[in-house]
This record gives sequence, C-alpha cells and structure tokens, in this order.
Amino acid sequence: MVKFHNTLPPQDSQTTNQNGGRQISITALKTWAATPIGLQAKMSLKMAIAAVISLLVAQWLQMKYPVYVVIAAIIVMSSTQGSTLILGSQRLIGTGIGAIAGAIFTVTLGTNPWSLGISVFLTIFLAYYWKFSDAAKIAGYVSELVILTHDQSPWLYAWGRCLETLLGIGIALLINNFVFPACAGVELRYCLSQTLISLEQFYGLVVDGALTENYEHPKADTIKATILNSLQKMQELWKEVRQGQTREPPDKQVNEAWEFLLGRIWEHILTMEHTVLVQQEDIFWQMLLPQLTQLAQETRSAMLALADAVKSHESHLFLPKIEVALTNVSDQFNHLSSTQHKDYPINELLRFFTFFNAMEEVGRKLQRMADTLSNSEFVIGK
Repeated sequence: MVKFHNTLPPQDSQTTNQNGGRQISITALKTWAATPIGLQAKMSLKMAIAAVISLLVAQWLQMKYPVYVVIAAIIVMSSTQGSTLILGSQRLIGTGIGAIAGAIFTVTLGTNPWSLGISVFLTIFLAYYWKFSDAAKIAGYVSELVILTHDQSPWLYAWGRCLETLLGIGIALLINNFVFPACAGVELRYCLSQTLISLEQFYGLVVDGALTENYEHPKADTIKATILNSLQKMQELWKEVRQGQTREPPDKQVNEAWEFLLGRIWEHILTMEHTVLVQQEDIFWQMLLPQLTQLAQETRSAMLALADAVKSHESHLFLPKIEVALTNVSDQFNHLSSTQHKDYPINELLRFFTFFNAMEEVGRKLQRMADTLSNSEFVIGK
C-alpha cells in the first residue's frame, strides 16, 4: 500500500507567515502614508468624508442651502486641529461681518450696484481695520451673497449663512479629530524635515556659486520662496505645540531651540548668498577649494541627516566630520596667512571672511541641533 506523506507546512507556520505578510503590508502602508503623496491622500479623504457628512447632516436638519455647510467644512479643513480651528474662526468672523453688513445695506439701500459696492468695500475695509485680514475676503463674499441672493428677509438669510458656516466648521473639527488625527508635534517634525532639505538645496547652490562663479538665480529664488513658506508654517505649528495641541509627551517633543537655530541658519546662508552676489575675485576661494568643498559636503550631509532624524524621532545623532572639516579650513587659512605675505584686496578679504564665518556658523548651528536630539534641556546661544 502506498503511503501518502503530508507535505503541507504546519498550521503554526502558515499562521506565522500570514501574520508576517500582514505586518509587512501594514508597515509599507504606514511608510507610504508618511510621504507627501500619502499625506495629500489622507487630507483629500478627510475632506471628502467631511463633505458627505456635512451634506447628510444639513439635509437631516432640512436646511435650505446645504451647499454652504459643505463649502465651510471643506475650506476650513487643515492638517491639524489647531490650524483647522484658526481657519474656522477666521471664516466665522468673516461670515458674521459680511452677513450683518449685507443685511443692513439690503434693508437701507436695496438690491442694486450701489448697495453692493458700498457693502463689499466697507466689510473688507473693516475686516482689515479690525486686524481680521484672513477674514476680509470672506466678509466681502458673504455680504454680496446676502444682497444678491436673499429671497425674503435679508436678516433671516444672513442668519442662515452664519448657522451653516458654524455647522460646517464643527463637522470639520470632528472629522479632523477622529479621521487620521494629526497632532501639531508630528506635523512640526515633518515641516522641520522639509525645511532642512530645502535649506540643504539652497546652501548647495550658494556654495557652488562661490566656487564656480556660476550662481543659478531662478532656481535659488524658487527654493527661497519654499523656505519662507515653511518657516511661516513652522511658526504656526510651534504656537500649537506650546498651547499643548500635541499628543507627544514633553520629553519627546522637538526642542524649542530648533526654531531659533533654523532661523539663524537661514540668515547665515542668506549672508553667504550676498557675498557671492558681490564677489569680484576668487583668490581665497580657489586657494582653499579642497577644504571648502569638504566642509560644504559635510554640512549638506549633516542637514539631510538631521532632516531624517527629526522626522523619524531619533534621539542620538553625532556630526564629528563637520568639526574636522571646520578645523581643516581654519588651519589651511592660517597657514596661508603666515606663509604668503601679499597685499590682498581688502574688500575681497572682508567678503571671504564674511562668507567663511557664515559657513562656519551654519556648521556650528547644525552641531547644536544634533545635540538637542539627545538632550531635552538646551540653552540658546548667539
């Protein structure tokens, strides 16, 4: 009789393989979700969910214009709860100003071009005057709606727009809190990482311009605009973190010294750019070309390493090669100064000193940023 052997793997082995494959898939999905495309996909999905729920709730409440609930929910939706609340409050303020002004001018002047023009002008002007700059256009838009599209009572129409806006903002806040909730701390780490990457690109263009006398202005201007936007967003995220709108424990949060240090690095690179733009001769740049190139390479590597470290919550990062590169440049410069007695142009000498000092300070600031990854207490220096 032929005996059949069971060639199937044990049940425990099959379960282990399935669990392992599932874990790999989950890890890959989480990694993709942290990429720029993944973040955009999550934000798009949150807005879609907010739009659907807004419509259903507005229909259930038998609101006459559910479209305004949907519009408010989509427009105020942002990456974090704090930023959504800020956008929502600005929209609600603008809606209130515009609704009241529109109703007043409709009752007093009627529905005509004069009423529309005066109302839009005053609502936008008053919003700016009262320091509600982000609400100014919304105020003008809502006043126009009240004047041109009210059906019976302009006051009831204006009240309806305020209620619909308030409902849409509330739905956006709820969705942001329960669907892919992103705390300000996580968003801040991602923003810091992207800023460091942009600074590395800008730094590379400036150094290449100094060493090759070929500075790419259009590309540099584009990167500078990106950095400015990132720095502005970082300021808002820092405020949210200080207000406690983060799920990270205090000892796991990014050290506040990073805000100062990144700003100083940005200023130092701008100083380097200025010296490149007014550079007339390249005496010192060429004599110290190997050392400057080494320092630039180590600095750019350090920026990218810090960008990865802050995003991945690393607690230890050491940058010894920057110190070596800084020492090599200083030693070589001192050696040239002591062995070559020449009357170098004073303007060019000052430009090089300015460039090198800024270049050195960038490296020093990066070292301090690396120190804060493993040290929760840090004293900001000049």
